[in-house]
Amino acid sequence: MDEFRDFTILYVEDDEGIRAVNLRILKRMFKEVFEAGDGLEGYRIYLEKKPDIILTDIKMPKMDGIELAKKIRKKDDRVKIIISTAFSDEKYLLSAVELKLERYLVKPLTKRNLIPALQKAISSIDKEKKLFFDDNFYYNFSNELFYQNGDELQMTKKELCFLRLLIKNKNIIVTYNMIEQEVWEDEYMSLNSLRTTIGFLRKKLPKNIIKNISNMGYKLKIDS
Repeated sequence: MDEFRDFTILYVEDDEGIRAVNLRILKRMFKEVFEAGDGLEGYRIYLEKKPDIILTDIKMPKMDGIELAKKIRKKDDRVKIIISTAFSDEKYLLSAVELKLERYLVKPLTKRNLIPALQKAISSIDKEKKLFFDDNFYYNFSNELFYQNGDELQMTKKELCFLRLLIKNKNIIVTYNMIEQEVWEDEYMSLNSLRTTIGFLRKKLPKNIIKNISNMGYKLKIDS
């Protein structure tokens, strides 16, 4: 279960026996596991710990799982939420549709139904941490590095700064003035030195990723 080792999870369940059993499983899988016995406590821990994944029961005292998810979604549309219940209830299912849940699981929780739900959650997290230019080339927001065919792409400092600047401003044109301030910093940037840097960089990248906007600057071209 090494695929879960870099992630944290909050498990919210009011039944102490069920919670204890599932906590033993989760603690063997995740980097850190937080627990709560009701939705109100779960919300407090969510605010404090900011877990990657929330696994919550529906029927609980003080605040049920749907209300917990609704409250979290008002602040956070990125955390992955998995809801479990002892029964399949159409009313709850309809309420859950707008909450962008990863899965709605019917108890009992077993490795057969829980593991695929958790795998889907971390797969979604991984995709959100990466910007893909094509199937083999992507930018990792976590460490601010570029990868091609799974390997880190080796670049000079200026090349890396230039691409990061394009990523940060991916929806607008990055002007020559912006490039000089952010990439060349205290150095003078001639257009020839800029074109030389970009020319070497283009040889390392998939075709047509950097788009030249005549007399203005550059912009990213992202197809995926």
